[in-house]
Amino acid sequence: MDQAWAMEEEFWEAGASGRTAEFYAKVLTTDAFVVVPSGVLLRDDLLHMWHERAPWDRYELSDRHDQLVNGETVLLSYRIVASSADTPDYRARVSSLYTWITGWALVFRQHTPETGVTF
Repeated sequence: MDQAWAMEEEFWEAGASGRTAEFYAKVLTTDAFVVVPSGVLLRDDLLHMWHERAPWDRYELSDRHDQLVNGETVLLSYRIVASSADTPDYRARVSSLYTWITGWALVFRQHTPETGVTF
């Protein structure tokens, strides 16, 4: 699971240095998708959309949880606080699902913005 967490950190670092599309090209499975508040983004959408976004100025992952689903699948969940020129105050819970192929590959990610609503 340490490798999956390292990849998740690498994703945010890539976003801070303007390399998110390059990162996604390397780690997404062919059928991967990401759920964001505006809908579902497929692999090709993800590879193209990051060319137009400003890099993150800062980001911080906290409240980390992980679960080994089986020997080939790991689920990561955490809180992100980030900012960029496009998104000055981004706060969300993120869940990422990685599967082992010849290394960890990203199958699914979901961003759930924080709204202040508690259960």
